[in-house]
Amino acid sequence: MASFSSQIKITNFQLKSTEPIYSNLTWTGQRIMRSTGIQYYQIQFTLNFNSTALREVNSFLAQYAQGKPFTMSLGAAGTYYGTQTGSVTATALTSPGNMVVPVSTNTLAVGEWVQFSNHNKLYRIVERTGTSITIFPALQNTVQASEVIKYNNLMIEAVLDPDNDYSLPVGNIMSISLKATENII
Repeated sequence: MASFSSQIKITNFQLKSTEPIYSNLTWTGQRIMRSTGIQYYQIQFTLNFNSTALREVNSFLAQYAQGKPFTMSLGAAGTYYGTQTGSVTATALTSPGNMVVPVSTNTLAVGEWVQFSNHNKLYRIVERTGTSITIFPALQNTVQASEVIKYNNLMIEAVLDPDNDYSLPVGNIMSISLKATENII
């Protein structure tokens, strides 16, 4: 997990959903939309630090600049503010490609994010009932019966993008902006 000491401040954190969608307007005026690829998240953040923390930043870059995945907290975006209390679990085996996951009683709301215990992909709830949630995108991995569904303190597993500019201005106060893409393997 990419956790930094109190000497490094993460600012300008941005989360962007990339959803390849094809749209076509028919001759009758009806709009047809469909997904044409996989959905994933991209993040961007800035590390601000004093020169005394340069060693820690260089250690992070040495470990992860070559494509090794890291996990990072989503901060306030990954904090749950809804009415659900207690755990939510899947009640049946659900295969990759499915969007409907049967769950124990839940009050998770449409628009909230969830993750499953066996993989770190972020999913958005697009529909719900008392006994199931419909997620987007479709499942990337199998969800087991009784698997815990995480809805609070969410993390993103990402890989630094190859087009990052690793230039560091040398001085007492330094900063570097980084971009990364969700690791969806």
